[in-house]
Amino acid sequence: MVLFEASIILLSVVFLLILTKVDEKYLSKYIIIFVGILLFQYFTQALWVVGGMEKWAYLYLGVSWVITLGRASMVIVSIALVDLYFPQQSERAKFWLYLIPIVVLGIIGEVISTSTGTIRYHQELINILSGIKLVGQVPIEALLYIPIFMIFVLSFLKYWEKNLWGKTKRINKLKRRKRK
Repeated sequence: MVLFEASIILLSVVFLLILTKVDEKYLSKYIIIFVGILLFQYFTQALWVVGGMEKWAYLYLGVSWVITLGRASMVIVSIALVDLYFPQQSERAKFWLYLIPIVVLGIIGEVISTSTGTIRYHQELINILSGIKLVGQVPIEALLYIPIFMIFVLSFLKYWEKNLWGKTKRINKLKRRKRK
């Protein structure tokens, strides 16, 4: 299964290198997204079983830093695509637009992860799901839980962006007012 982990790591590094050439802030955003996804994975780890990867790919119990890396890459690429193709949109509109590629990429990621056996759903969770499959082993409920999970992650990113970079913008705005 080293190929699975190596593929995710390589793709993540390539995407990050490309995006940081476009805008250096993508690295900071990526780190915030990674931390956000990692935290939310810890909170939701009881819902699924992550297995079949090398021991070095895990941080704690079933939480894998490699899966986190893949999810963070999926989110940052989605953000970059929306920022590139819809720069004129408001931040609110972009927030919701980010979810479109995230959900598509998230479903693809779930299909790959469930088909390789890397991610399985706990039996208790399977018992309460509808039983309808979207693609492969991915339940139709993924159309609900992926956006909700990612809304939390995007909100986490926006909160920290505002607190880290928003203060700089406010200070610069105040300096400009004093000069006038």
